Amino acid sequence: MSSEADKINILELNVRKHSNGKDHHTSDYEVKNLVVRRGQEFRISVVFDKDFNKTIHTLSLEFQLGTNPVISDGSLVEVTSSPVPGEWGMEIAKIDGSIVDLVVYSAFNCLIGKYKVAVIATTENMKESVYKEEIYMLFNPWCKDDAVYMEDEYLRNEYVLEDFNEYYWGNANQIGRSFWNQAQFEPIVLECALYLLKLSGLSRSQLGSPIHIARTLSSMMNSKDNDGVLVGNWTGVYDDGTSPTEWSGSEAIFEEFMETKKPVKYGQCWVFAGLGTSVFRALGIPARTVTTFEAGRDKDSSLTVDTYFSEEDGSVLEDMSSEFVWNFHVWNDLWMARADMPDGFGGWQALDTCPQEMSGGLHRCGPASLSAVKQGQVYYNYDTMFMFAEVNGEEVDWIVTASGKMKPADVNSRRIGKKISTKAVGEFQRQDVTDVYKYPEGTEEERVAVLEATKHVSSGKRLYNVGKKDVKFRIKTMDDAMVGEDIEFRVKIVNENKDESREIFINVTCYSVRYTGVRVHEIFKNKEEFTLAAEETKFHKVVISADEYRDKLTESATLKFFVLAGVRSTGQTFTGHYDYQLTRPQLNVEVPPEVRQKDSFEVQLSFTNPLPKLLQECLFRLESPGMEGHMKIKYRDVAPSGEALLRVKLIAKRPGTRQIIASFHSKQLTGLTGMATFKVTNVQ
Repeated sequence: MSSEADKINILELNVRKHSNGKDHHTSDYEVKNLVVRRGQEFRISVVFDKDFNKTIHTLSLEFQLGTNPVISDGSLVEVTSSPVPGEWGMEIAKIDGSIVDLVVYSAFNCLIGKYKVAVIATTENMKESVYKEEIYMLFNPWCKDDAVYMEDEYLRNEYVLEDFNEYYWGNANQIGRSFWNQAQFEPIVLECALYLLKLSGLSRSQLGSPIHIARTLSSMMNSKDNDGVLVGNWTGVYDDGTSPTEWSGSEAIFEEFMETKKPVKYGQCWVFAGLGTSVFRALGIPARTVTTFEAGRDKDSSLTVDTYFSEEDGSVLEDMSSEFVWNFHVWNDLWMARADMPDGFGGWQALDTCPQEMSGGLHRCGPASLSAVKQGQVYYNYDTMFMFAEVNGEEVDWIVTASGKMKPADVNSRRIGKKISTKAVGEFQRQDVTDVYKYPEGTEEERVAVLEATKHVSSGKRLYNVGKKDVKFRIKTMDDAMVGEDIEFRVKIVNENKDESREIFINVTCYSVRYTGVRVHEIFKNKEEFTLAAEETKFHKVVISADEYRDKLTESATLKFFVLAGVRSTGQTFTGHYDYQLTRPQLNVEVPPEVRQKDSFEVQLSFTNPLPKLLQECLFRLESPGMEGHMKIKYRDVAPSGEALLRVKLIAKRPGTRQIIASFHSKQLTGLTGMATFKVTNVQ
């Protein structure tokens, strides 16, 4: 029987942060606590005030998640014995006098979050000694039994560990790119992700499910329902907050939200998607940022996007046309198994954190299996029908007569869902992933998927026969033009009838639009009639001067052309849409090719003002996972055709190949971005 002198006390717990971090791919997390991934062993050492004797001393662990943890929901785990595969357990690896090395095993499906770890030492029936520490437990894409397991090493490194990203914008003809600092290893991101899960009221027992966590955070990224992170704003008025085009990374947004506990103003789709990629990668769920060009916004679940034209002057009837085709829309893909669906529907799941429509009583969308979307199986969870319409809906144009009668003018089954894009693995290049979302347009497989989807539309699919056409109308691709230059729009018209001329009418209307397709200002309207001889070809040309559009542009610098044309004698009609992105100057970013960790180095930013007017309220932003924090720098006015030049001193924080992103914004010109790559070497 042991005596009072045999009692043992814990002096220290060494969580071996460096070695465990390396084994668990968590070394880059800038938090003081140990970060591990579930379903994978980790090692800790317990230091006692005297030698540990297995014959009289016992050692156990207790993991506690949240307040009032209980065993029944998995928030309280008592670990006392050798492990059973896939479950919690522990074993003593080594005893070296007063130091005991333990191997700890966590369950592959355990709850994720910040655990309090109690180490309990008992001397036979005598008083216990308890030592407490906190650790983070994350999802584990390296564990074959975890629902987020991703087999390919290169994909895991990209979609979990890459902290600097690229996303795409513009339209299918003019694809632009910008960069985003994901910052998933910064303390504020992991802290905010777990805070949002708690704030959401998600059942604690569901904290082990990537499906429920993804769906919950889809809602919590926006402010619509639960005072989540970010307020969406597409009005163009951002005076009481930050313009969406100013953000270049997630860290600043999460910092402001956690400091104020109020939604941050303002964001648009790419900002919401950037935040989503950050929190999911921080939690260990593989995630990518995805852009779909010509994305459909189907409000009535008909799987069509309808636009109504006035027969009289060709203008779009605003009070009837409430559905839009977004020039581009950005969301997230997440990688996970789908235990709630039949086999074959795991893998990439589409999830949108940008508040569009209600789903289950909240503004959220997904996760929707891309396999289900591709097959047209729109009846599966979650929001698969909405996602199908975004990438494979059909566009129907209507002509409305003076008496109010509507007749279909054109059905376009190929426009919606083009060039679906994400950053390529391991390089800053665009990867087209359209084939993951749908079969090639017009193929038998794609048509079957559409017909399968329409079976589940309550109103029935409206497919229309618009009749034979012997005059061909084709909108020609426009040349790129810088903001401040004139632009030319052309329609090619061919009379294929070998014997008869045709009386042609054509209406061209140009609007400034937001990237969502919402029309803001009418810029130009043109109407002409002419005779086209048999087998004649004509180019109808419209020139819009910079003076006509300059003061009516939105921050996206996007124009949209609508064409209503036809043949008087045959009743043939043509409707066409064309999205046009004015280009902006490149922001030049110059950095030294190599710098030492913790050393100061200079970054130089420059560009030339393309406008014949003064740029006012100028601002530069800089952000990088390789430097301390992020910067916001006010700058002087920039003269017409003048050069802006800024030099900034920064300090390198982490070794490795790093990127820095910079952006410029002003009242007259915004959204200029640039990026540079440099190497940070270790301090010797």
